[in-house]
Amino acid sequence: MHFPSFVGLAARGREIVLRFPWTMAAGVVAAAASIIATTASDDTPWVRVAMVAALGLPLSLALTLLAEERGWTARPSAVLNAFGIALLVLLFLYWPGPDRKHEAIRYFQLNVGLHLLVATLPFLGYPESRADWQYNRRLFQGILRSALFSLVLFIGLAIALAALDQLFGVDVPGEVYGRLYLIMAFVVNTMIFLAGVPRGIQALAIDSSYPRVLKVFAQYVLTPIVFVYLVLLLAYLVKIIAGGEWPSGWIGWLVTSVAVAGLLGFLLVHPLRNERDEAWIRTYTRWLFIGLIPAAAVLLLAFWKRVLPYGLTEPRLLGIVLGVWLLSIAVSYTAQPNAGIRRIPVTLAALLLFTLYGPFSMTSLSVASQGRRLENLLRARDNPEKGREASAALRFLLDHGSRREIAAAVPRDLPPVDWDSVSAHRGKRDSVARQILAVAGVTYVPEYAYSRDGYVFFNATRDGATRISGYDWMLQVSSANSAAQRIGTDSVWIRFDTTTGVARAGIHQDTVLFDVTRLVQKLMSDSAARQDVPSERLGLDASAGARRVRLALEQVDGRRMGDSVRVRSWHGKLFLGRR
Repeated sequence: MHFPSFVGLAARGREIVLRFPWTMAAGVVAAAASIIATTASDDTPWVRVAMVAALGLPLSLALTLLAEERGWTARPSAVLNAFGIALLVLLFLYWPGPDRKHEAIRYFQLNVGLHLLVATLPFLGYPESRADWQYNRRLFQGILRSALFSLVLFIGLAIALAALDQLFGVDVPGEVYGRLYLIMAFVVNTMIFLAGVPRGIQALAIDSSYPRVLKVFAQYVLTPIVFVYLVLLLAYLVKIIAGGEWPSGWIGWLVTSVAVAGLLGFLLVHPLRNERDEAWIRTYTRWLFIGLIPAAAVLLLAFWKRVLPYGLTEPRLLGIVLGVWLLSIAVSYTAQPNAGIRRIPVTLAALLLFTLYGPFSMTSLSVASQGRRLENLLRARDNPEKGREASAALRFLLDHGSRREIAAAVPRDLPPVDWDSVSAHRGKRDSVARQILAVAGVTYVPEYAYSRDGYVFFNATRDGATRISGYDWMLQVSSANSAAQRIGTDSVWIRFDTTTGVARAGIHQDTVLFDVTRLVQKLMSDSAARQDVPSERLGLDASAGARRVRLALEQVDGRRMGDSVRVRSWHGKLFLGRR
């Protein structure tokens, strides 16, 4: 057996670094910044450095391959990558980080769009050929190979470190394992992947090789899954049409699953579609895209159900954009079943990057929609939900720092507000929102004040001291734990009936009852109810014989339906003492 020499491995590694220096540099920076972020006391800028550097991996790879395919020398390639780095620096300066939901969605868009550029940018200006599929097939296999190899390397080295710790007494701090994982993920995984990136991409047009494992995977794994998904979607479509009801928001997960699995299967077997012995592929492709048309329509209908009463937000708009894209792709391939595959990544990348920044970005359109919604609500009369809905729209605008839209919606001058600090703290945001709506003559309704239908959640605040005088024992309890515990000579158990909402605690021969549902209803009756409540308000007291017992709840969640509420789970502490 011939083993590779260290000299050969070093030469191969040097070759990869020389071919993709910018990509490897991005991986090193991302790993180093991630390690610093896990150890620094203030990790916010380092998290941003790591995340922006991670974007440099697909961006630099796409630009380097573009320069290779154009036959450019090292200098123009370096200039092109330097331009990409400048864009990443601007992003770092402008992007505040993933703490707010809309910024996390924006990062997701950019990340997916840049990865799609790797699949399409090298072919810019060239007609579509078999090279597109062969190139992307190698990238797909490279992703799987590098993930497997780097994972095995990490597990092996982690076991070796644990052996040094346990067998030889070498102190290996726990954070070393996390740092090793980050190095493997950003550096080693990247190098293994880059080793498989082909040269001379256009020359792949004459490559007719096809790994049969891809056909087996598509035919015997993906196709049955897609078939089951499409049957479920068709049955659900019949159900909502027959019942005259709106589709559930959960339908988005099913449509996403069938789209991902179906399109992946279509792409994997695309080169075989015209072979005489592969008639099933043509049948699969035809019915896949026919089935995706009603699936995309149902998805759009589900999102439109939310948009009509509540306006646009980034998650809803992202769902609508992807639904429109999926519908257009399905109609396109239904009308042109022999079309190439390039339109799938190209159109998706263009759509995601086009809606990233600017007047047509998802954030700009959502802010404008919520601004109009707030203005209409503040002008409406005899609307029982005006306060609640106006409060939600105002919170959205405050989270986005949309001062202009708020000023345009509120009919009077705004109170003085420190706009830079509003979105960073929820308590500050609620206080400012209360002042702004008071100017408009509307009572502010907090985010976790409850409507007649929806989820219920209460959390005990941790600040302040807890009085424990008069109690001898304390134990952790929850709605899911009914096992008896031993305290001294007594056996203590607690069981929760989800139907009645009553917790029953047994201490030796005594039994006490705690009506958790009544407590939740009392908290919900408070118009200023919030998610976080003082711990003393989440306590229930009871006594039996010579015993006194207190159930101090720490978290409670359930669901409200009209005038009733059903508590689903809770956890907290049980205090035991003598009267």
